[in-house]
Amino acid sequence: MTQGLRTIPKTIAAALATVLGFGLVLAAVLGTSLAAAPAANAADPSVKVLDTTATITDPNWFHQAYAAGFRLYVMHSAVWGACVPWERTQPQLKMALDAGLKIAVYTRDPACWQAGISAAGPYIPQLQFFALDVETGGRAVTRAMVDGVKGMGVRPVIYTGHGMWPMITGGSTAFADVPLWDADPRLIDFASWTPNHLAGAPVQYGGWNTATTMRIGVQQTFEHYFNGVYVDLNSFNAAFLK
Repeated sequence: MTQGLRTIPKTIAAALATVLGFGLVLAAVLGTSLAAAPAANAADPSVKVLDTTATITDPNWFHQAYAAGFRLYVMHSAVWGACVPWERTQPQLKMALDAGLKIAVYTRDPACWQAGISAAGPYIPQLQFFALDVETGGRAVTRAMVDGVKGMGVRPVIYTGHGMWPMITGGSTAFADVPLWDADPRLIDFASWTPNHLAGAPVQYGGWNTATTMRIGVQQTFEHYFNGVYVDLNSFNAAFLK
């Protein structure tokens, strides 16, 4: 979910992300690592997840992602900056499914939820969720958006972070019933990365990350270059995925 950061150097992007609400990125620049993070509950295993806005035309790329341990592919399914279904959505979802990956979609503007879901066409029943993206520079989520996603037979998830949510919603707790895809990006060593949706330690905000509203996923780093494609790396609670 970092389309706007892809045209500048990574060090600047990391600093910008901090300003925009991704507070722990600075800690990453200073040397923080996920390697020392506590292990997830053994009864609540995590899986590797990637999200990207990239155009991908090679089916082998998805097979490579599966071989590298990824189990969910989340793509931006509308034309960037418009509520128009993206023509690449269905071909890329099909390639992901053929490789054994689960699938989900999002749109940078949460108000584009209908176009984003419709873009998946025949793959709508296989969507794990639609993510309502609530981040700096965007708009706030509404109950109509949440209900609209549900009305199309797809689970809604809110993507945001503890630095962004208060800036956009004033710290509202009105959406604590919607599963949280958290943002806590930092630098990680991909070669030794073990998925853990509880790393770093979840911060309570928006009514989430309590004993009964723990996040179901967390975005852990931006712009990892995986086999020729920039992706964001995430850990998700395996039990949440269908």
